[in-house]
Parts: sequence; structure tokens; C-alpha cells
Amino acid sequence: MSIDLSKRRLFSQSPSLRSKQHHRLPWLKQPIEQGCTQCGECIKTCPEKIIVKASGGFPLVDFTQGECSFCYQCAAVCPEGLFHEQHQAAWDNSIAVLETACLAQNGVYCRSCSDNCEQAAVSIRPLIGGKAEVRVDDDKCNSCGACIAACPSQAIEIKEVL
Repeated sequence: MSIDLSKRRLFSQSPSLRSKQHHRLPWLKQPIEQGCTQCGECIKTCPEKIIVKASGGFPLVDFTQGECSFCYQCAAVCPEGLFHEQHQAAWDNSIAVLETACLAQNGVYCRSCSDNCEQAAVSIRPLIGGKAEVRVDDDKCNSCGACIAACPSQAIEIKEVL
């Protein structure tokens, strides 16, 4: 029997109603405000369409729209040279699961975050009483945002390390 994972988004709010999870672009050398001319080339070239113009006009990644594929196209088209080279880590972030909002940790069967994590960085262990424990392995996690886009209760956030 196969499971249709797309149906898990049934109870999530539409992206326009959700609070935005905006984060800096991958491989940035410095804060985007220090050198970005707001040309919009990174927004136009992003194949995942997760780079958006945020308040102030600066581009940021919106993980509620999807995940980063680490294609490096945003950095390659930047005329300002704001990015590190691709062989470096894209981010040095960590993932946090908000226990009060997490469906699995509150007795509702949900595996959206772990099902969408290609790195297998998110694991869910059932506990007695129907609840579950959600763990994130920071060594495996690349902060792509796949778990954020998939989470119907917005229980996952990325903690940026600058």
C-alpha cells in the first residue's frame, strides 16, 4: 500500500496566510544589506522560487514556499560578489522543533518533516500514549528547509548562525 504524502498539506494554511520564515540567502559573506543593490537577479534565477523580496526590498529565502536545492544560481548571477564559493557550506544553521506546535509531539500522527528530509536528519520516535519525540541530527541537517515547507503546523524553525 502506498501513501500519498501530498494529502498531508490538507490542513495547512495557504502560504499567503502563514507567517513567513524568511532567512538570508545561502553562501552570503556578509549581511545582505551591506552591498546588495536590490537588482532582483537572484529572485529571477531561483529555480525553486523560494527567494522573495522582503521588507526593505532585500532578497531573502522563504522556506514556506519550498526547499533550497543548493543550485548556486542565486550566487552565480549576483553582480555584487556577495557570496562565498560553492564548495563552502551554504549555511551554518540549526533546526528547532517547537514542541507546543508540533502535531507529532502532541499526539497527532504526522511525519511530514521526516518524510521530506532527504538527509534523514529528522527522526520521529513513537512514545507511549500516542505522542512522539522529534529529533534533529545537526550533523546530517543541511538547512535546506524541506521540513519547514512540509510542516502543516509551522512547528519548525531555522536558527541562523551568522
